[in-house]
Amino acid sequence: MKGQWWIVAQREMTERLRDKGFIFSTVLLFVIVALAAVLPGVISGGSNDYDVAVTGDSRPYVETAQPGESPDDRVVLRDQPDAAAAERAVRDGDVDAAVLVTGTGTVIVGDRTVPDTLTGVLTARISAAQTVAGFEALGVGADDVRAVLSLPPPTTVLLAPDAVDPFTVYLLGLAFAVLFFQIVVIFGYSIAQSVVQEKQTRVIELLVTTVPVRQLLIGKILGNGLLAFGQILLLVAAGVVALRIAQPELLESIPGIPTAAAWFLVFFVLGFAMLSCLWAAAGAMASRLEDLQSTATPVQMFVMLPFFASFLANEPGALQTALSYIPLSSPMVMPKRVVQGDVALWEPLLSLGVIAVTAVLFVAVARRLYENSLLQTGRSLGFKSAWRKAA
Repeated sequence: MKGQWWIVAQREMTERLRDKGFIFSTVLLFVIVALAAVLPGVISGGSNDYDVAVTGDSRPYVETAQPGESPDDRVVLRDQPDAAAAERAVRDGDVDAAVLVTGTGTVIVGDRTVPDTLTGVLTARISAAQTVAGFEALGVGADDVRAVLSLPPPTTVLLAPDAVDPFTVYLLGLAFAVLFFQIVVIFGYSIAQSVVQEKQTRVIELLVTTVPVRQLLIGKILGNGLLAFGQILLLVAAGVVALRIAQPELLESIPGIPTAAAWFLVFFVLGFAMLSCLWAAAGAMASRLEDLQSTATPVQMFVMLPFFASFLANEPGALQTALSYIPLSSPMVMPKRVVQGDVALWEPLLSLGVIAVTAVLFVAVARRLYENSLLQTGRSLGFKSAWRKAA
């Protein structure tokens, strides 16, 4: 009967949505993706407030801010009656450091460590104050010295201001690869387990009396595929929205991120369709859950090897370009190239075409294996046995 595949798909989705483990993993992945996008900006952003203990002798050395100091690095001076009181404030944790004048010069005193940023700020202020004092001793006016010291620092000119930071591209590429690998393996293995369980409990013998085997296959792939796409869409949206909120400057500096995310979703749909049917065939070839690992190993290799190969393609070049057209690795590599901004429109389209052709081939092979193996119980079937059953 036409439309029975949709009944099977609804059944698959209902069972997964009732699974508390599935709901928990979805929420957990959502939180992880959102935090991964938010935390770097939170950790690196904001201002640094430092409390520094000074005495009457040392205050003049650090009270004048120098040109080039970041407005996010604020130094608050805490006056102390003497050096002993200043050191005690450091030990007690009341201040981050102390500046003292000793017989050998000016020193910065810390407890276990002094923040590098604070050390840099204090060193610049002390050096400037010592320079002014030195020139005054030689008869040069303090105002003249300060005028020289207040000259603006050199500016930075970028020859390639629109170039994307390689490390950022690496992190985004890693995120795309991990998400694709994680979702495909989780849902693919779920499809295989569902098929084996139906065989092992002989529920499949009842199902095939009312639903054609081919429509069972379509329903299983479609039901799990819709849930997988919904989950990946939720995770990608969480990442992009979190970046928009926590690191808007990153999205402004790399405008290709939303475009790459959209391409990734398209690649995921075709990539999942290409591989999910193989998982169903792997489940049909097994007779028990204990046998599933052996029949599913080739499919796992189809996912794992491209996943690890994508890590070798960090830099633009021949390897990265080649992997972006190989159907098993292109869903993980082509979005990375889109982020880099060196991809013409025809390239992801061509890559999608290659995946579509491969998916048609895989579906044809998997359908035959599935149909020939589904009602075979008692032992697991090898590839040759499952393929020749129809003869």
